[in-house]
Amino acid sequence: MKNYLIIAASLGALLYACARMAQPQVGSSPLPVPNCFCADTSRCNTLCSLLPIDVNEDVSRVGYDSDLDPVKQTPFDIFSWQTFIALNWPAGPDGHPLSVGLQDSTGVFRVWEYYTDPAEIFEGSTQAGLLTHLTGTRAAQRKFFYMDSKSPNLSIDLHGFREADGKPLIDRNLNFAVYEVKVNPDETNYLRRNKLTTLDGIYDYYLSHNGQGLEFPASNYPDTIGSMEVKAAWRILDPSKGDDPSRYYTREAVIYLSPEKTKSGKADTIHATVGLVGMHIIRKTKQLNGFLIWTTFEHIDNTPDNPQAAQDSQDTTRRWSFYNPACLTCPVNTAPKSGPNNQYLWNDKPPYALDYATSIPSEHNGQKFGTQVTRSYPIYFTTQQVNAVWQEKLKGTVWANYRLIGTQWALAESFPMPIAPNALGNTTLETYLQVDASCIGCHQGASVQKITPAKDTVRIPTDMSFIFLGLK
Repeated sequence: MKNYLIIAASLGALLYACARMAQPQVGSSPLPVPNCFCADTSRCNTLCSLLPIDVNEDVSRVGYDSDLDPVKQTPFDIFSWQTFIALNWPAGPDGHPLSVGLQDSTGVFRVWEYYTDPAEIFEGSTQAGLLTHLTGTRAAQRKFFYMDSKSPNLSIDLHGFREADGKPLIDRNLNFAVYEVKVNPDETNYLRRNKLTTLDGIYDYYLSHNGQGLEFPASNYPDTIGSMEVKAAWRILDPSKGDDPSRYYTREAVIYLSPEKTKSGKADTIHATVGLVGMHIIRKTKQLNGFLIWTTFEHIDNTPDNPQAAQDSQDTTRRWSFYNPACLTCPVNTAPKSGPNNQYLWNDKPPYALDYATSIPSEHNGQKFGTQVTRSYPIYFTTQQVNAVWQEKLKGTVWANYRLIGTQWALAESFPMPIAPNALGNTTLETYLQVDASCIGCHQGASVQKITPAKDTVRIPTDMSFIFLGLK
């Protein structure tokens, strides 16, 4: 009875907050009601493919601080869920959502998968037939992986499939995780229209705008979505090792390995079934005065919220992707040791990351383990409440196996600038940086550097985006 009362009270607080936020906004654009599963207020109780334009929260009315409470945070989390569902709606070849249900048309790309790859935007990124691969695999409805999660290094070389700090993530089957980045049409058009596809073009923009950095377009109710970037993490699925593909959003994929990433020193491709395990969604909306909303989702099987409970559990059917209860003394959130010259080379057959797996002396007869991942910060209770409502609505689809880890936001006009929540990290995208992870705190320093003819170094802010890394 006690647990029931606690749950009832929590849901009551959530519903009260949602109802409060549904009141008319004085002095602001008419925005969708926040406790809707669809951004279209006429379809509140129905999951839909409509992307929300902005958060239903007049930040000037509510005030702002970095404390999390249902009144302030819940509208942001619902905005995140609406965005996640709309982006993962089945789409036709033109990238527009199909008039089918969320789970229908399995085997087709989702809306965000038709967004532009950075290699298609920036000049000088055609090594190894990269654009040909991108075009061909997309036409065949296959994923194509080739670059770092946050540091694509497009103009230099393809250094593999690593996350934020350049270290790879190894799953329970001892295979490397792989990553991709996508840019939506509003941001892509802005970059191309302003000739921001080369470092020289960015420098010319900087000079012609009186030393101003880049400024991506924000959403503008009711017509413009605004700039958006999607960064996704995937793992190779192997049913023979106990993986259950029916629990994941899966794709058939081609993984390109540059010569620097193989033991043979020759370029190679791997064909595999991959499952989505993590997703960042970065959106620029009008209400936050130039700052971005950072949304991050994970698969529920990535790692347990309570490692001790996972160790004690007798349930052997739950198989964590990046945590193995059998290894009591595996170091947690520790990057694998690299080989010579700080390299991580793929084997020519699975397990591809065997050489970098963890083994514990005198335990398990030399058994190898992947990265032992734990969550450094719990998911905030208001976010968990929102997750429960959406997962119930998604019951019967693979999307019920995903959850929002958090939504981070800030106001540019506020000084000193608090961030809510202060810390936010994805276990598949910031595995080794979780203790200090803050999307806004990290991305505030995003920029490119240009050496002028006078040999001066000019730093040009890139509106909190790291997709420009590697431009020369």
